[in-house]
Amino acid sequence: MKTLIDFFVDRYKATFTFLTFVLVWGFTSIIQLPASAYSDINIPYVFISTYYDGVSAQDAERLLTKPLEQKLKTVDELVDIQSYSRQSMSYVILEFPVEYSKDEAVKDVKDIIDEVKQELPSESDEPVVKEFTLDEYPILDINLISSSSNRRELLAFARELQTAVETIPEVLEAALRGVPDDLLEATIDKTKLESYNVSPRDLYNAIGDANRAIPAGDLRSSTGKFSVLVPSVFEDVTDVENIPIIENNGKVITLKDLVTLRKTFKDRDSFSRVNGKDAVTLSVMKRQDAKEVVAAKKVNFVLNEFRPNLPNGVEVIISQDRTGWSTMMVGELGGNILTALILVMTIVVGTMGLRSSTMVAMAIPTCFLFASIFLAAIDYSFNFMVCFGLLISLGMLIDGCVVVVEYADRKMAEGLNRIEAYKFSAKRMFWPVTISIGTTLSIFVPMFFMPGVSGQFLRPMIVTLFIVLLGSILYALVFTPAIGSRFGNLGIRKSRTLQNASILENGDPTEIDGITGLYARALTKVIQSPGKFIVFVLLTVTTIFLLYSQHAPGSRFFIEEEPIEMEVKIEGRGSFGELEKLGFLKEIENIVLSIPGPTSISLNMNGVGDPRDRGNSDEIGTIFIEMPFEKDLQRSGWEVYDELIEKTQDIPGLVVNAKIRENGPPTDSPIEIDVFGKDFDMVTDATIALTNYMKDFVPGAKNIYNTIPTNLLKWTIKIDKEKAKQFGVTTQDIGAAIQFMTAGVKVGEYRPADLDEEVEIRVRFPAEQRRLDQFSDLTVNTRFGQAPLSSFVEVVPAYIPPSIRRVSGERAFTVAAEYQKGALVEDVIPKIEQWIADNNEYERLQFRFGGQQAESDANAAFFLFAFIVGIFLMSILLMVQLNSFYQVFIIVSAVILSTAGVQLGYLVTQQISSALFTSLGVIALAGIVVNNNIVLVDTYNVISRENPSLSRDQIIVRTAAQRLRPIILTTATTVIGLLPLASGIGVDFYQRNVEIGGRVSEWWQPMSFAVVCGLSFASAITLFLTPCWLMLPVAIRNTFKNLKNTFIRTASEG
Repeated sequence: MKTLIDFFVDRYKATFTFLTFVLVWGFTSIIQLPASAYSDINIPYVFISTYYDGVSAQDAERLLTKPLEQKLKTVDELVDIQSYSRQSMSYVILEFPVEYSKDEAVKDVKDIIDEVKQELPSESDEPVVKEFTLDEYPILDINLISSSSNRRELLAFARELQTAVETIPEVLEAALRGVPDDLLEATIDKTKLESYNVSPRDLYNAIGDANRAIPAGDLRSSTGKFSVLVPSVFEDVTDVENIPIIENNGKVITLKDLVTLRKTFKDRDSFSRVNGKDAVTLSVMKRQDAKEVVAAKKVNFVLNEFRPNLPNGVEVIISQDRTGWSTMMVGELGGNILTALILVMTIVVGTMGLRSSTMVAMAIPTCFLFASIFLAAIDYSFNFMVCFGLLISLGMLIDGCVVVVEYADRKMAEGLNRIEAYKFSAKRMFWPVTISIGTTLSIFVPMFFMPGVSGQFLRPMIVTLFIVLLGSILYALVFTPAIGSRFGNLGIRKSRTLQNASILENGDPTEIDGITGLYARALTKVIQSPGKFIVFVLLTVTTIFLLYSQHAPGSRFFIEEEPIEMEVKIEGRGSFGELEKLGFLKEIENIVLSIPGPTSISLNMNGVGDPRDRGNSDEIGTIFIEMPFEKDLQRSGWEVYDELIEKTQDIPGLVVNAKIRENGPPTDSPIEIDVFGKDFDMVTDATIALTNYMKDFVPGAKNIYNTIPTNLLKWTIKIDKEKAKQFGVTTQDIGAAIQFMTAGVKVGEYRPADLDEEVEIRVRFPAEQRRLDQFSDLTVNTRFGQAPLSSFVEVVPAYIPPSIRRVSGERAFTVAAEYQKGALVEDVIPKIEQWIADNNEYERLQFRFGGQQAESDANAAFFLFAFIVGIFLMSILLMVQLNSFYQVFIIVSAVILSTAGVQLGYLVTQQISSALFTSLGVIALAGIVVNNNIVLVDTYNVISRENPSLSRDQIIVRTAAQRLRPIILTTATTVIGLLPLASGIGVDFYQRNVEIGGRVSEWWQPMSFAVVCGLSFASAITLFLTPCWLMLPVAIRNTFKNLKNTFIRTASEG
């Protein structure tokens, strides 16, 4: 170790070359890091979707869901299984541990699906296995709004833009929304069918047979090998029109003789509107390995190339752009990092002089650029957690450098030249610096194993902190001695300053003037009765703990940030047509448009959502509301949200649920209770009862709803199979006849020249004949000729649920809610738990808390575990360095007692803590607090060895006085750097902007506040309590010695 330090100092040119290499490589790496809101998060879900056209929710459950569940519950590492059965669809959702490989999970599921698919109906499609990924959500929406162009012209432009966007390498898909799919419709003339005695099934078979690929093979001859082509696939409308159906009296009857063909659109079931106007929307999804900010930049570049060619009257609006928000947030946080850097350097320059402070200052960019090399290598983005890892490391990374430079300055003041001074300082401080940073890292080691989505969300911060602090060891012990040996200088120091430095090293610190002397004299008095001071501190800390347990302001899982995005889900109870649904949505849209403040309002009807969504199946559409990123002082997000709630709470015939779309790690609703069991009627009753109780008796909850759907009217076709058999009519004949009356029968596809996608060909009756009262007029071909369908079919009305949800193989419903503004977990959850305990009639059911509450409970348990394990790892490293149980106890106790400072800060300010960020702040605090105590105790040991003639109190006072400036300096740099954010003030020096309660400060205030309060409190503990602990054994020995002498004296006198 000593030889290496001598090598790097003596070969300073090689060391400077190495430093330059790190800086250049780091700079090229940091400019390659794309900005994003979060790092890639592994969502441990696998979906199995199975399509079975036309089946009801009950049939989908019986025929698809149950067989799949029965087999899939045996898959390895399965955490939970849920399912949704809906019209024509079955979704089974499997949850796995976050740490489990997605590829492995998908492989296991596919293997089981291969076994079970033989048990599924042959008419159903094969189950599709798909992993869940955030990449399936758009990174932005491009909305095209036209005031004059016709719809086909607008759609043609949208498709041209879609093609251009999808050529971007980072883009997976640009999906069109708000437009119906093209359709080639064959409208049946029933009179002609009957006159030619053609059944609907004859049409279906004829069209299908004419549109089938025929592999004819090859012909071989002496002149060569030739492929034989049999054209049989539709290429244009003429091919479809000329399909021969039957031969009648020597004449071939083609399709155009029986039906009317026309290009049209499918019945619309999807609508997109932006700011109150119809829109064609392109939802842009990125590829899994692409960076969203890079993809968004390229999309905007393509869009700017298209803008000059926009058709007249077409307007382009970008909405749901998550990259713009993340870029602004990262930029603003970067400005706050620069501000913290300036504050830190101001303190360092003011206390250490220009040359010494310059060496310390260089540690910051060097360590940041060093970290950038590794972040780029592991393909990290420059996201929030990386930024905050850099911010929170600011004060810690200069600790080692400050210690080395400060000790070298003292040695130069004693007369050593700068080369020898920096060599001696680096060798003397090698183990204290290495162990102190090692113990800081050890407290964060358990965080690498934090489970769940929150663990993935926080991991980039931990990784960044680790790399930065490893870089700080390299800078403090390699680069600093080399730089100091060439450029270190005490500068122009007053003779009194040099004299004080000499006294600190060899004299009595109480004789020094200024703060150091004042502290030394105060400490001398305190350590005269160390036991009393220790008891006083312990009683004070105990009082703080007790007061906090009784008067704590409370906590929440994440943070309560001002809304930047809101969504309004509209439910309509009943069977509505698509235009009726759109009318309801427009009614709510008009209300939202009347509220001032939002920048954009997007309406999405029947869009594809997250299959995990527990939302009610009565939902008919969603309205998304975006607020400006820069907070509007005239109109806050809370005011918009409150007005939205007020104006939409009593809409006749509709249920409107408005909620805030939170940032941060992906979680479910803040409050979710799954109710499930074998008795389905009891599950329904309990769900309704709990919903009503929360609405009436839990004022801390709002937007309370459950997922019990309204039973919808369905028409059930009952077939008299015996009679149908007598007529020679099959179930397929009946089904085909009925399908002609509904959406029509898909008989094939063709690809027109003006489209890149295939267009369906559907045969059905004219619109005026697709009504329920026309059912009695339907006929089918029988062995006795045409016969009314009503001869062997009865249409019966029935009310059935549109969807069925199952949890762990049993039918289930969910009660969900949000917290009122200012409401806490303890205001809501205990009341719900008490209701469950009091209602014994539901004891056979299971009530499972999910949502943010489940995540919060899991995180609280893990943070306690991580803190204990971190302390244990820290103790092992300390034992290696100090080889003393008592001294390890002193340092660890300082870490534990520092948490009282956090609680005191929350008690005084009555701020609400964040279960996620405050707990992380406490762990970060432990890593910082230990450094000062390690160096102080190590210095005490060195002085004790080198000055055996000094008394214990003299050694302690000299030790504390020598460490006073480094402790104050390292504490002040961390506290001052984080103080703006801890105070809720975002200071962006780069943008020259100060924002009180800004979006950045909203995010990072809980963690910063915990570090600032805890570290400030811990500094007092380090400067007074730690010396008292060191003095206590001597004080105890003296006390027993005095007691012994008193006893002997009393005995001799007696």
